[in-house]
Amino acid sequence: MKDLFRNMGPLGRLAFFLLFVGAGLLVASIVTSIVLLGTGGVKEAPAAGQLIWVQGISQLVMFLCPALLFAWLFEGSATTFFQTGMRKWQVLPALLAILLIIIAIPAIDFLTTWNESLHLPESLSSWEASMRAKQEQSQELMNSFLSLPGVGNMLLNLLMLAAIPTVCEEFVFRGVIQKTLVGWFRNPHVAIVVTAAVFSLTHFEMFYFVPRFVLGVVLGYAFYYSRTIWASVLAHFTNNALIVVLTYAHNAGLFSADPQSLHLPCPAAFAIGSLILTTLMLILTVKIGKKSAKNAKFANLQENDPTINKDI
Repeated sequence: MKDLFRNMGPLGRLAFFLLFVGAGLLVASIVTSIVLLGTGGVKEAPAAGQLIWVQGISQLVMFLCPALLFAWLFEGSATTFFQTGMRKWQVLPALLAILLIIIAIPAIDFLTTWNESLHLPESLSSWEASMRAKQEQSQELMNSFLSLPGVGNMLLNLLMLAAIPTVCEEFVFRGVIQKTLVGWFRNPHVAIVVTAAVFSLTHFEMFYFVPRFVLGVVLGYAFYYSRTIWASVLAHFTNNALIVVLTYAHNAGLFSADPQSLHLPCPAAFAIGSLILTTLMLILTVKIGKKSAKNAKFANLQENDPTINKDI
């Protein structure tokens, strides 16, 4: 049976993964009902404190569990498949990925404002109104989570809105989908771009598509060239955690700008500078990742080959 799964092509693997996610969605809905029933949220409108737990648990069941099951069935080891190791040579690319995200923030903020300003043709105005209404509802729910007072709730938000979604999304999109598409297309660049598009589309927020797509591309390169899932996880977590922490700082009067929209002076200039620096940093990350991996591979061969003179 395991040989059947491991010899399956990329399309069949993705089909099975979608099946796993569908099963996870069913289980998550049952778990959600049980949680809400136990807290009285089925009869009454659930409070933000209840919903944030539901959201965290649902993501673990819908995304992380199917990803781990996929790795076990098709590769035999989640540790190997997701490249969860972190060797010394992978630390620098991972740190560069975190810096890369921070540098990209002004460009992403500018793209968010630009994307939100776009409008569909008049014939699709009703669809546009529906999509914008859903995005506003999603934003209102997020604001209700971030408005929960106290350091304890800030830490809870860091867990439920930053840590858990980051791990789940990276294991699914970079770990499962991107790696499978690399095997399908035989071209990592195409796989990274396609995965970034899928990553953005599956959030069902069309007026945030472009900035989330750019984020997905950066995370895709960070994962591919660092050879460890923790590089993209740490970078993604940094992006999400900054929003949580800065929102609490803004609500407490410690940070004047709204983290949801920074409203930087001369936003176009900041965006261009950010884009240039991001591109340069991305190139540097790729080069260092390639060189480090090559050196590590040679060192490993040298260590295991008795014919190589170790004193060279």
